[in-house]
Amino acid sequence: MKSPSGRQIFAQATKLYNAARRPQACGPGFSLLKQAADLGLADAHELLGWVYLLGLGTPPNRRLSFKHYRIAADPRRPDAEYHVGISYDKGIGVRKDRSAAIRWMRKAARHGSTCALHWLGWHYLSGRNPRYRKKGFEYLLKAANRKEIQSQHGVGICYERGAGVPTDAKEACKWYLRAAKRGYPYAADALARCYATGFGVRMDKRKSAFWDKRAQHLWARARAGWTPWAMA
Repeated sequence: MKSPSGRQIFAQATKLYNAARRPQACGPGFSLLKQAADLGLADAHELLGWVYLLGLGTPPNRRLSFKHYRIAADPRRPDAEYHVGISYDKGIGVRKDRSAAIRWMRKAARHGSTCALHWLGWHYLSGRNPRYRKKGFEYLLKAANRKEIQSQHGVGICYERGAGVPTDAKEACKWYLRAAKRGYPYAADALARCYATGFGVRMDKRKSAFWDKRAQHLWARARAGWTPWAMA
């Protein structure tokens, strides 16, 4: 009888993880995931990075989390490359190394990671060199055009403050509106302020009150754990 492939084992592992209702019930899925990784499946290594980070079916181990993300990143997998960059940036399972973080984020961005574009955007925007701030805005705009909600809000901030791009109140409100409609509380707060002060839009107290109420609702949901816009 033919042995199951790494892909088949991985599919069964993810099925078990999806069915588990608490971390303690993830053990069977973890065992299969390790088998798939031992067979060289990059998907399994990438998921193991997440599993070891959170301790799903196994005790948390940041060093092993980084190890598996690093293995998964070799076949030019943008999500794994992004997590390697985050690990270097925050010192998760590896010594902090800002240069290495930037290098891996650039790789991830080239290979299609929207999260990496967002990270690079704020990295360059936080610098003092105006040329770098322009570069940061360009990265952030790329992520925003891919519908990354935090980047859409960030582009609004850039237009409001003239960070990396000339100040443009109408563009700021346009981007705030995009993110607010999709449920981002910071953007809803910003839009309420725009309507209250007439920044980039006609002053409208009714619309300001609407977005202020909407922001409060979104913040209440965020406090309850509903944060679909949060990056991994």
